[in-house]
Amino acid sequence: MLSIEPTPIEELLPAEWLAYEQPLTERIRTFLRLEFLFEQCEHHAGLTSPWDSRAAVTAILEIAALLIRGDVRTEVLKELERCLLFLNRLKHSPEVDGARLQSVLTELETLRHAMNGDGRQLGMGLKENEFLNTIRNRLAIPGGTCQFDLPAYHAWLSQTHAKRARDLQNWLEEIRPLRDTINLLMALTRESALPTREVAEQGMYQHVFAGPACPLVRVMLPVSSGVFPEISAGRQRITIHFLERQDANSRPQQSKRDIGFKLVCCQL
Repeated sequence: MLSIEPTPIEELLPAEWLAYEQPLTERIRTFLRLEFLFEQCEHHAGLTSPWDSRAAVTAILEIAALLIRGDVRTEVLKELERCLLFLNRLKHSPEVDGARLQSVLTELETLRHAMNGDGRQLGMGLKENEFLNTIRNRLAIPGGTCQFDLPAYHAWLSQTHAKRARDLQNWLEEIRPLRDTINLLMALTRESALPTREVAEQGMYQHVFAGPACPLVRVMLPVSSGVFPEISAGRQRITIHFLERQDANSRPQQSKRDIGFKLVCCQL
């Protein structure tokens, strides 16, 4: 169940299943947001239009904003240490693939060294970049980054894709260790438990946690189910209401059907 290569979210499930995730700790909540922003940034950075470059820059600035709000490096290092401690305990378990486990431990140690870095604040280069700061200051204004507000940004977007891509990769390089670490930690978290098949009677389901603290809950539904989950979580239990709506303009209502789904209570 352990993997040293992070798996994209959409590849974790067969195409006919859709996963909904609910973080139960603030740490995992931050990790999921960062993972989302990294995926968004890398998707748009690989495309050629100026509009894609805009989207990539916005994602980079949102990542930088998350880094400013809290000590993300400390939280990531704490999670790395916790995972290393947990996985080291499995070394002598006959049920574990020893070679695979050692590869994961080596990768975690490498990432821990990269995250410690040179002691500078994480993403400091992004925070000190005058060009990016000018764009950041306009993002809160609707339409605030249009060409007459930010002529320098307009000029940058008018450069060739190769030049824009080089700048984007340089900015991403500032936070690449964070991206790699978040990807691996979330992959290990998702793979820490197997799904169980459950049924929500008349669209409602409750689950009481019997084991250790659960940092992440995953609800998997068939794409054709026509419903989506609304998850309420506490320390000891979760409640899931499955909602359906006729169209995007109508208010969702709790389904009256019995809904079959898969539940994963990740407990790494």
